[in-house]
Amino acid sequence: MKLIVAGATGLLGTEIIRQSLQIPEITQVIALARKPIQTDGSLDSSKLKSVIIQDYGEYSDEVKSEFDGADACIWTVAITPFRTRSFDFAEVKRVCQDCTKLGFEAMYQAGPTRPFRFIYLSADGTPRDPSKKPAIMGEYQVMRCNTELMVFEFPKEKKGVEVCIAQAGVIANSTTWSRALVANLFRVVNFIGRPFPNIDRNELAAAVLDQAVNGIEKETLSNADLVRLGQQALKARKSQTS
Repeated sequence: MKLIVAGATGLLGTEIIRQSLQIPEITQVIALARKPIQTDGSLDSSKLKSVIIQDYGEYSDEVKSEFDGADACIWTVAITPFRTRSFDFAEVKRVCQDCTKLGFEAMYQAGPTRPFRFIYLSADGTPRDPSKKPAIMGEYQVMRCNTELMVFEFPKEKKGVEVCIAQAGVIANSTTWSRALVANLFRVVNFIGRPFPNIDRNELAAAVLDQAVNGIEKETLSNADLVRLGQQALKARKSQTS
């Protein structure tokens, strides 16, 4: 299968790329980003192609040609809540919402296979009723709500499309010492349940890759769903290689 990973150089995108190179069912990986993807030298990257764009809202014919025959896209592009203060809200909306629509349209115009699976990375707690504005980061939350509702319309507008919204909690990872400390704290707390929705980066990548390769379980995956699917996928891969 041919997989597009949008936002391939981001925190989650790099892990999705790393794992995708180890999945035999995935024969082509299009790493869509604004800079070249850097891969682990120990991995076979022969099926990886880095496609550079200046903006996630603009796609040349040359870029679109790389999408031809794609089976799935995992869309990780967004401005996270912690970074919104660095941008005007109009730009936040453009990146989170408008670029998602434009990116999907470019992929569909290129002629994907059917069904074409579009997996959109959202966040735990995103409301589904745009008329109810949350007290905290209300404008941002309503915008993400409307983006999810927009994605749900893709299969109604285009034939042969399946969508999935992955509502992940805090993504725990060990890419820096401070993040590793937070990740370890989550692991301790998770022994008594998961009061604060969180998921390891490798689990989340495994979960969305499972949905891309094996089919979408349901249109909205909660953080708990993603943890379950990710752990199952990682366990299955480990048993296959042992």
